[in-house]
Amino acid sequence: MIFFDLQICTLCSIFVGSKQLCTNMAQKYPVGIETFADIIDGGFAYADKTETIYALTQTYRFCFLSRPRRFGKSLMLSTMESYFEGRRELFDNLWLGKAEVEWFCRAVFRLNFVMTGASPDSLKSTLESHLIKWERDYDVNGQNLDYGQRFFNVIEKAAQTSGRKVVILVDEYDKTLVNTMHDMELHEQMKDILKPVFSVLKGADRYIEFAILTGVTRFSKLNIFSDLNNLIDISLDERFSTICGITEDEINTYFNEGVKDFANKEGVDYHQMMTILKENYDGYHFSANCPDLYNPFSLINALSRQSITHSWFESGTPTFLVKQIKNTEDDIRDVLNPETSATTLATMSAFDSGLTNLLYQTGYLTIKDYDKNDDVYTLGIPNREVEIGLFSALLPLYTGKDEQSNDSALIKLRRAIRGGEVDKFMQTLKSLLSGIPYDLSEDKHEIYYENNLFLIFKLVGFNATTEYRTSDGRIDILLETSKYIYIIELKLNGTAEEALSQIIAKDYGCPFETDGREIIRIGVSFSKSTRSIDRWVSA
Repeated sequence: MIFFDLQICTLCSIFVGSKQLCTNMAQKYPVGIETFADIIDGGFAYADKTETIYALTQTYRFCFLSRPRRFGKSLMLSTMESYFEGRRELFDNLWLGKAEVEWFCRAVFRLNFVMTGASPDSLKSTLESHLIKWERDYDVNGQNLDYGQRFFNVIEKAAQTSGRKVVILVDEYDKTLVNTMHDMELHEQMKDILKPVFSVLKGADRYIEFAILTGVTRFSKLNIFSDLNNLIDISLDERFSTICGITEDEINTYFNEGVKDFANKEGVDYHQMMTILKENYDGYHFSANCPDLYNPFSLINALSRQSITHSWFESGTPTFLVKQIKNTEDDIRDVLNPETSATTLATMSAFDSGLTNLLYQTGYLTIKDYDKNDDVYTLGIPNREVEIGLFSALLPLYTGKDEQSNDSALIKLRRAIRGGEVDKFMQTLKSLLSGIPYDLSEDKHEIYYENNLFLIFKLVGFNATTEYRTSDGRIDILLETSKYIYIIELKLNGTAEEALSQIIAKDYGCPFETDGREIIRIGVSFSKSTRSIDRWVSA
């Protein structure tokens, strides 16, 4: 029996091959490698999660973990697979290799949907390929039986043959379901195919030692799990909140050589490099007291390439997600910074109605704060990588311009703002906004316009705040650079002069008078006919 403390933070170790600690050579990063054995034998950097993994296997028999895509779920399952197969040599320099005394080989059935396409044929092909292999391995005849019965038969035969209960690992159970959410008829077909397969987890429980399903979204609303009441959702369990992802302590202790190399390349010090990495890839939380977690996929790509890239977003964002955000009639600032009760968060699923659910479950929102008194969570965008990627995908849908045109305009806008060139700044902004469709209704125009401005100023990259509170009102847009503070007042049904007069009358610049930067006040009016900026005046 192994003693373990579930509250202890996960340790992280870096290995070369499977035997020696990496101390004096460049670190190797497992870009695109999610097989535990390949990482250890290949001498790649590996964050040792085996203490937490072992704790999980000893705490629950049937469990479910929700995490965003590309967040280390597949590597976690591969690590479990090697452990349950008794491959002790892979764990020699890891926590589990030193702690575990008895090693046994169990039959492990790993059902992987990661590469499955969004069609019934692709899903059936995935199931067939797994089942045919298992039936061949255990000499089971599955002819004329449905998927569920075939799965049950190989589980039963494996347990009887080995004399030990089996292990079932399901990778991205919901891949096909999330990708067919836009087509409910197709979505229901996928569910009908999967239901008998997952029902086996209940029917064959006497043969199962441990089972875990992973995915992007929770299963609570899906009838494919209607018979499965023994599955424990650990997605918000603090004891296992760091089982996927990389903490800052792990980076500082075990990935510091890579950070130093990156810092030298960029001509900055170690602390500055960590600040850059944190801004771009940190910020995920999966419980109230979860430490900051970096997206492992993005972090490893950045350290490997020694370049700040947007690997996670570029690896694929569902088109339907972007369109749903664009079509919302809500203020996008509220959509991307919502509050939700603990009860709602614990049962939230992307398959529920509601944009917040979808954004949280797919990793575009995460837990940013928790109010213990009211038992309320505040959600928000995790980091700069997600923010830039999401807003860049949204902007063409709002402005009506292609990505290249938007990029060119944003570059001009950024330079004008940095240089204090008000007329060039406002003219470029007007050009960006001129593509708003003319068929928008009058009541939708205002929110649509405000959402445009929010997206643009976020993408510019300076410190931009909308609805900034002062003692005498709210500044519509506060934009800060190293040299300038822009105070911008917008008038949809008024003149630019009235907007500027409001800034002066309410003394919006007062809180910044001792700041040292130049304050630029801009009043802006909009034209109903062109649905873009009409005039601006500044002081």
